[in-house]
Amino acid sequence: MANRNWRRLATGCGLAAPAIALGAIVLATLLAAPETFTWRDRALSDMGRYGTRTFLLFNGGLIVGGLLGVPFGWRLWIASHTLLERVGVGLLWVATIGLVGVGVFFLDHTEFYLATSLHGPAALLFFGLAPFAQWLYGSGLVLAEAPRLGLASIWLGLLHPIGWLGWLLYRIGSDDPMAWFAVPEFVAAVAFGGWVLLVAGTQWRQETGRSTVSSR
Repeated sequence: MANRNWRRLATGCGLAAPAIALGAIVLATLLAAPETFTWRDRALSDMGRYGTRTFLLFNGGLIVGGLLGVPFGWRLWIASHTLLERVGVGLLWVATIGLVGVGVFFLDHTEFYLATSLHGPAALLFFGLAPFAQWLYGSGLVLAEAPRLGLASIWLGLLHPIGWLGWLLYRIGSDDPMAWFAVPEFVAAVAFGGWVLLVAGTQWRQETGRSTVSSR
């Protein structure tokens, strides 16, 4: 019984993680001052600069959301049946560590600690590995005879490169090549968060006995 409760708690972390991280991002875009953030002229991380009104909200949401992804990854690991699923979970862990790093190593954190900026590497970990986590985990689910959830994972993972490709194509004829950079960032965040929410929701229904059809 205790082990079952721990598993359910870890699954609950998977439900809470995207709600907190994405909720903090969306709320920050609504509260940010125009000189701090606009969709056209700023990156999402600009809302996490020290001294802005959204500093704690934005960075705190990323840190808490990322940390909650760690126990959820453990839940997926012990539920996995294939090597591809486990590799996907491993990449999920690294991506969520990157998400935590974006909040911890906010823009210009070198003015307060560390001589080298780690914001860029942390962001690259998240944006670079998140889609691969979805593709590999989804492929593992397909092999484990869970095609619907597996294909949904893969399709949501495809939103990452679609968003970035659309932005890169826009840059070709733009006078400001960095304009609208926040849009593909947000698309990637929603694609990853939506996937975590989908997988966690499926796992939760199985554990609480409300699912009539097994995903495996």
